[in-house]
Amino acid sequence: MRPTIYLTFDCEDFINARSMFALRRILQLLQKYNIRGLFFLSGHMTEKISNFPDILNMLKDHEIGYHSSAHTVRPTIVEYTDVKDYTLAGQISLKRETSHINPLTGKCEGKGGILLLRRVFPKNQVVSFRAPGFSWSPPHLEALKKIGIQFDFSTNLAPTPISYKGITFYSSPTLIDTINPFKYRIVAKSLAQSRLAVMDFHPSYFVNIDHWDSIYFSSNPERLYPVKARKWKETTALLRKFELLLRCFSLSEKSSVITFTPPLEESEETPTFTKERVMKSYLASVNWTENYLGYKPRFQLEHFKEFFELNRE
Repeated sequence: MRPTIYLTFDCEDFINARSMFALRRILQLLQKYNIRGLFFLSGHMTEKISNFPDILNMLKDHEIGYHSSAHTVRPTIVEYTDVKDYTLAGQISLKRETSHINPLTGKCEGKGGILLLRRVFPKNQVVSFRAPGFSWSPPHLEALKKIGIQFDFSTNLAPTPISYKGITFYSSPTLIDTINPFKYRIVAKSLAQSRLAVMDFHPSYFVNIDHWDSIYFSSNPERLYPVKARKWKETTALLRKFELLLRCFSLSEKSSVITFTPPLEESEETPTFTKERVMKSYLASVNWTENYLGYKPRFQLEHFKEFFELNRE
């Protein structure tokens, strides 16, 4: 098997209009160099994209994944599944991930979420998921499995795809929003060790100085307002570097050196999970929720133990 890089994009910034410009330019460059990507779209971003037919048409040539209904709107995944009852946490997840979430109140308002993605992209199989901030929750993921999610890109469980409880887990990204060639040795190291690397870009990174969702970090805002933009020269410089990267990738693929974003495949490898491995995954999963959102979970560790069957020992 040739070394493989999954080129993934988290599309979630529905507040700052300039992120739509960045997404369009990224898609144009991928089209120019004939490189396929995996785009994880939130429900809110899909609602916005629906008004841009040119972007919709370009996205249909790529793999489409799900990035939750509402990304950073409170309560987030780890917060609303942080209830003692594992089954109840899954039920809450099913409701929220099939609903439109009010971006100011966080309440469910009619159908949306993954149902919207599948309606907007009827010919693309939306069967993969990445949790916002890589903050995944076991009952939430099991709920998504019930509505057709087969692949997850949120965890650090293993460097290569593994199968557990009917879900194939791909690793969380090797690099995130990095266009510095000196850091690509991390990708090279990953390819040498496991023949697989995952790169993750956010269109918002190219155009915003601050995190687009920083207005949600303390609580839901009373109104939606944009964050500070990058200077135009900085944005164009980042996009030029990104194009150079794609040019190199295109040459590698044409030379049969590396494969980029092939179709997702179920794994046959089923590992054994130790307490240490599960604890490491748990700590990684709550990092964003604790450090950016200031929320410390009460029951998520028990959910991890139940999911990985550690309580049976």
